[in-house]
Amino acid sequence: MLSMYHVITPPPPVEDMKGVGPKLRDKLLELDIRNANDVLFQLPSGYENLSVMDLTEARHNDKVTVAGDIKTEPALAFFRGGKSRLTVFMEVNGMYVKVVFFNQPYLKDKLKVGGSARISGKFNLHKLEINAQRLIFDASGGFHVKYHLGGVMHSKTFSKIVAEVFEKCIFNYDLPEDLKQKYRLLSIREALWHLHFPKNPHDINEARRTIKFYELFIFQLQLMERRRQERVRNERYIVDYDVEALREFIDTLPFELTSDQKRSANEICRDLKQNISMHRLLQGDVGSGKTIVAGLASYAIRTIGEQTALMVPTEVLANQHYQSFMEIFDGRLNIAKLTGTTSRKEKMYIQEALREGEIDLIIGTHALIEDDVVFKRLSLIITDEQHRFGVNQRKRLNDKSYRKNVLYMTATPIPRTLSITTFGDMDISIIKEMPKGRKSVMTYWRRFDETDEVLDDLAGEISKGHSAYIVAPLIEESETLDLKNVQEIFQLFTDRFGSENVELVHGRMKPEEKAAGMKRFEAYEKPVLVSTTVIEVGINVPNATFMVIFNAERFGLSTLHQLRGRVGRSNKQSYCVLISDPKTENAKLRMDIMTSTTDGFELSERDLEMRGPGDYFGVRQSGLPQFKVADLAEDYRVLEHARMSAIDYAAKMEADG
Repeated sequence: MLSMYHVITPPPPVEDMKGVGPKLRDKLLELDIRNANDVLFQLPSGYENLSVMDLTEARHNDKVTVAGDIKTEPALAFFRGGKSRLTVFMEVNGMYVKVVFFNQPYLKDKLKVGGSARISGKFNLHKLEINAQRLIFDASGGFHVKYHLGGVMHSKTFSKIVAEVFEKCIFNYDLPEDLKQKYRLLSIREALWHLHFPKNPHDINEARRTIKFYELFIFQLQLMERRRQERVRNERYIVDYDVEALREFIDTLPFELTSDQKRSANEICRDLKQNISMHRLLQGDVGSGKTIVAGLASYAIRTIGEQTALMVPTEVLANQHYQSFMEIFDGRLNIAKLTGTTSRKEKMYIQEALREGEIDLIIGTHALIEDDVVFKRLSLIITDEQHRFGVNQRKRLNDKSYRKNVLYMTATPIPRTLSITTFGDMDISIIKEMPKGRKSVMTYWRRFDETDEVLDDLAGEISKGHSAYIVAPLIEESETLDLKNVQEIFQLFTDRFGSENVELVHGRMKPEEKAAGMKRFEAYEKPVLVSTTVIEVGINVPNATFMVIFNAERFGLSTLHQLRGRVGRSNKQSYCVLISDPKTENAKLRMDIMTSTTDGFELSERDLEMRGPGDYFGVRQSGLPQFKVADLAEDYRVLEHARMSAIDYAAKMEADG
């Protein structure tokens, strides 16, 4: 498979470079720089423009590099603590300018009346004064590069090693000529040279544009190769399910599938009929009805007498799915649940039934990947919120399957950019259309001093027989963050509505305590649930119509949207109230965005813009690459061009044999 940062093959080790002895080699190894490719892609962290400019064109507070004649003897003054100020007057571009060096007394002997000097610093236009940061002795001028080298060596030393690589090594890889012409890209060698040894800003910009495209192009080729390797054709992968039996089951459903649900179900069923293993992501907004689509796939597998496993990240979500599937299938599938709290006796019974093929659908947490869980013939694996599982955990379950059909589900709307990058080796089905009769959740932003009004609105909902979620960001009081904690909020609502009406659930409770609290809430024994974000995914209480989120500015847009999705799950009008006194413009913007749209996909794009891909639902564990130059939040257009180019290139290579 192509390696993204290998443009020289074979790459000579750093010790083969001129001037790199054992000591310098060890320093480079500390930085994980082992060979010529590592040197080339240790890209500069910044640039300093030391080109001389015309001071008459500078603006107030600009950083400037100027050359001029020294007109006065430098005056040196010392202050307490050994601090100093060195002052000299220079004529620069016909202007008489005061130049001040702080804490550089040794420069006094370098500045001679009648001589000339080149300095770099910050220009105060109003005082005609330069706060000089450095006196420049290097006559070359131009751009000076800075590297993040952890303090183990100077940037100038590393720059010499980079120059040696360019002089000594032959570049074996470049972008295809037609792509370079089409997008006006540099060669990889030229782009890297301009990044390490730039002459002007234009060189840097063009070089960065080329390396961005290169990174995204190679990554797309890597995804395609991984997809090709995983999708081996094998007649065993064909699931020849009973189409008529599936249609008859759909006809018995008490509701009509939405067009998005029908399309997604058809795409999945079409995959099952292929002689290539399914590798599909089912993406749908909260409440869009992904469960029934996954259920139809499970039923298709059942018609050939084989098994489906649904793995979920939490016990709460496992319970919710179990209840949903039991209601949907009403005895037409043999369904079991296996979690960490399943009793030993029940676990042994389930394990035996799985081995004998008596269970059609098993719903469980990480308990499903344990060695003593063995299937007779597992033909479909469904993983919900798959990004919450590690790669090895997913692989352990996949290794138990007979037919390699995998369906990932997520209620986290994923921006198109991340879909292409993170899930580029999958087929994607999207459910956007909401079930008929659902009303949009009305969302409001309230300040803390308006909490009493929110409580009055909540009382009105409870009087109608409806339920409410109250979300707090912390479990205990924090000394460093001024946030409402869950205990304090629980007390607030208990004082207003009475302990007999308010339930408390949070992440530090034992699983059985959480389960008991949730049951009381779901059964309307207690209509108000105060909790942390443990209710973000997997709770389905159609009676809940009111959501209050305290310190809403502490949550990302995607999390807020997931929380909001716990209400509005029936034909009753529902409400979400964000209580927040945001201190930053970014936090205020999140509140404005949340109150302006309920479209999870639009929110996901805005969330990516605001937070960046590194923070987006913990994507690092999903294998999102760490590019040297490309930025997924900013470079989505480049990504799409790179993807189409990679598809065309791969097809051409295959045609050429």
